[in-house]
Amino acid sequence: MEGYTIFLDRDGTLNPDPGYIKSPDQFELFPGVAEALARLKLAGARLILITNQSGIARGLLSRHNLEAIHKKLRHLLSQAGATLDGIYFCPHHPDDGCRCRKPNRGMIDQAVQERGVDLGRSYVIGDHLRDIGLAKRVGARSVLVTTGVTRWQELEGLTDTHLIPDRVEASLTKAVDWLLSDVNRGALSRPE
Repeated sequence: MEGYTIFLDRDGTLNPDPGYIKSPDQFELFPGVAEALARLKLAGARLILITNQSGIARGLLSRHNLEAIHKKLRHLLSQAGATLDGIYFCPHHPDDGCRCRKPNRGMIDQAVQERGVDLGRSYVIGDHLRDIGLAKRVGARSVLVTTGVTRWQELEGLTDTHLIPDRVEASLTKAVDWLLSDVNRGALSRPE
């Protein structure tokens, strides 16, 4: 997977989403997430977190607490040998009209500029249709996990092709299994 980038949603994808996570004490990973991400790192993938955090704009979460939550996330991942290559977050309210709030592409554009990401060799994994919409906007492959807000039943009869994921899996662990086999099958162009 050398040369591939995996963009990861946070709440509902890596960890349970009880609403707004306001402190590190409330943050925990789904079982198997750290180990699954370690498998991606071992395969040579770059892992970048992209997360909407409107709790900041709503006054429910401080930037300091968000940094502490992400410090705990990095610690939990490191225990399994996984690391994040970048963390990008949108602190804005949904009504602000910013460029960075998913499904807008601002966070990914920033990662492309700062880290030289090749979107043709990228995946977006998330639990919400806005994650899938973002993947389609930037030309990345998409995996929807049903551990968060979107359930299998919501996908039945979906006609908007910009919201239809390339793959649906029950967990991040299952998504990583599929993703590794997808790359091995040559679904994306290989790095030179």
